[in-house]
Amino acid sequence: MKKINVLIALLLLITLISCNEHQNFIYSPDKKQCITVITNVDTRYIIDGKHTSIPTKDYIKYSLDSIDVEVGDEIVGHWKNNNYEWKIATNNAIILENKLDPKKFKFNKNFPTDNKGIPTIIEYTDKNSFDIGFDHGKIINYKGAIVE
Repeated sequence: MKKINVLIALLLLITLISCNEHQNFIYSPDKKQCITVITNVDTRYIIDGKHTSIPTKDYIKYSLDSIDVEVGDEIVGHWKNNNYEWKIATNNAIILENKLDPKKFKFNKNFPTDNKGIPTIIEYTDKNSFDIGFDHGKIINYKGAIVE
């Protein structure tokens, strides 16, 4: 009986943890490039390639604490931008770990600003760009990418 109670408690814990994590694969329109986005309650990982768990390299981990998830939780980016495989930006991110190869990947913790100092994503609107919006870690809209 005690083993059954422990098993039930363990299954409940696993279910609660998995409900708080969202994972998506974001592909370039030609499907030649992929990033994995894993969002926990208060952190997000953006990982180079397709992964089902957090690898030991080629990812960035940032806190969602300073991002107003009710108003503007989104990431924007470019595929094959200048010398980078991809370049991604979000706004107000607090970077916790950056294990990306800086020669291949660029992550900006803030959106660029216009001449009045207002954040803008205008430079992320060309054909090699993407824009992904989140609601509590779930993707709610996107353009310029294939999402699974």
